[in-house]
Amino acid sequence: MLTSLQNLLNKKTNNQLVFLWLIVCFFALSYKLGEVPPYHSDENYYVESVRTMVESGDYLTPMYHDEKRFSKPILYYWLMSVSYKIFGVSLVSARLTSVFFGTLTIALLYFLSNRLFEEQTALYSSLILPAMYMHFQISRWATTDIVMNFFILLSIYYFLCSYKNDFKGKAEISLFYLAAAMGFMTKGPPAVIIPILTAVIFLLITGRGVWSKMQIGKGLVILALVILPWFSMMFFLHGDEFKNHIVGAEITNRLVHDTPFSLYFFGALFRYNLPWILFFLVVFFHQSGLQSCFIKPASGLSGYLKNVSHSISNHIKVLFRKVNEPILFCYIWIFVCLALFTIVRTEHSRYMLPASPAVAMIVAKFFSDLRYADLGRAGYKLSSLVTAVIFFGIAITSGGALYVLNQIYDIPYVYFLLSAVFLVAGICIIRLVKKRQYGKQVFVISFSLVFAFSFLSGEIIPHINRYPMKKFSTKIIAENNSAYVAVYQLGNQRARLGVLTGQKVFGLSQPNEVQKFVDTNEQVFIVMREKSFKENFSSLPLKVLGQDIAWLRGDFDRKKIEGFISKGGPDDISELTERIYLLSNK
Repeated sequence: MLTSLQNLLNKKTNNQLVFLWLIVCFFALSYKLGEVPPYHSDENYYVESVRTMVESGDYLTPMYHDEKRFSKPILYYWLMSVSYKIFGVSLVSARLTSVFFGTLTIALLYFLSNRLFEEQTALYSSLILPAMYMHFQISRWATTDIVMNFFILLSIYYFLCSYKNDFKGKAEISLFYLAAAMGFMTKGPPAVIIPILTAVIFLLITGRGVWSKMQIGKGLVILALVILPWFSMMFFLHGDEFKNHIVGAEITNRLVHDTPFSLYFFGALFRYNLPWILFFLVVFFHQSGLQSCFIKPASGLSGYLKNVSHSISNHIKVLFRKVNEPILFCYIWIFVCLALFTIVRTEHSRYMLPASPAVAMIVAKFFSDLRYADLGRAGYKLSSLVTAVIFFGIAITSGGALYVLNQIYDIPYVYFLLSAVFLVAGICIIRLVKKRQYGKQVFVISFSLVFAFSFLSGEIIPHINRYPMKKFSTKIIAENNSAYVAVYQLGNQRARLGVLTGQKVFGLSQPNEVQKFVDTNEQVFIVMREKSFKENFSSLPLKVLGQDIAWLRGDFDRKKIEGFISKGGPDDISELTERIYLLSNK
């Protein structure tokens, strides 16, 4: 009875800790959410399309730059439009959709991991996931990825509920297909392929019947009921235009192209999940038997190869035992993500986002098991040491970079807190490894990374990366939010200004285009370099509404940086910057 009471109290305590952690994560993800950079160029598609949707009242056909946009299904547009309706049209309200689902994904992973493993692993999983850069950053962007990832995770959660109930319940498997269908309506086929293929491979490997357990007939009906109505309506409204886009751009162009096969996604999985991937590799090498490759051969090459082969074979057999099915499921999950996108060959690192929860659970399970077993302890110490070294390196380089930038223009001293956090975290990691306090180590790494990601995205990067578009967007919105806006020879500043204003921004590259653009009785805004204005357009009826500076393009080589430090900074900040004008014809 005392044991049951203790377990109940522990569970309640863990639930409370996770709830508090979710609050921390929500505030970290939403901290200064309107800052740009960092941003993703795809955000402009959704920010403007949903604004047009809300203003026009047409919630069926997304429009971008006055053209129909069929690239993604409709659900994400609807979700963002709800945020616009509640909080108003802005970049912050557009991104809040991703923040909300990014936080929900952390909570869902806790419940999923609790189903698959034990309470401690579930707690560690919820700590680790938001401390993965890919999950954190994508949760701050107004793109479809994090919402699709939530529905993939929800689909897998319901499959595991059914699996744990020996597939006796009917509701769980229906909800499995329903969640996959919702994911499809967010971003497309990967949301269906990843959970279903993971479940099918798992059932085949573990010797369970796929057809009877998966209820594929019912699943196809559910998928059709959710997916077909909007697609049918689009075909009815737009005919061959819609059909040709789906068949051409969304199917043929993605599957038939000359991009060679590569290991790109293996690299993406590694670098965007540091430092956790170091511990994942320790687990993988031990559970697959590959650690035997590093054992010095005792009987020549043939004996070495025989021992390695025998070790891998034995370890794989152990991994396939019923007791290890949860960890096997996670490996299949990761394999499906890697295989799917390697075959498709469209190389975007964010495609590895659906694999992040599986990596988080495997690492969490490793830390949880360290309390009872010595499996991989040497690898754990090495990975912890490397993590501490990485943190020390970040502390030194970030401090040095901020010091150099402070010679150029003022850097608030509070920004050096970033270096201090990584320095303290590195010291704590080394101390906690010696004391074998694994849970505290997970928390220290997670908290320091979540703090760093939030502080970088909300404070440091926007301050350091000089960009005038935020100042100009505020002016444009205040003056006339319905006026036409353009940028002249400013590259990706067009996308930034579009994200910040939530409206169409034209990109102009020729002088005659500028003359034609401003030759109107309506008010228009145009952003260009001071140099371009004075050399080419000073005779046009344009007045300066605002001005700011931006960094000149070009690399800062070591010699130039050493020169700045030795002189206490550049002689003139204009050596490094250029002036940008916001102009209007009214």
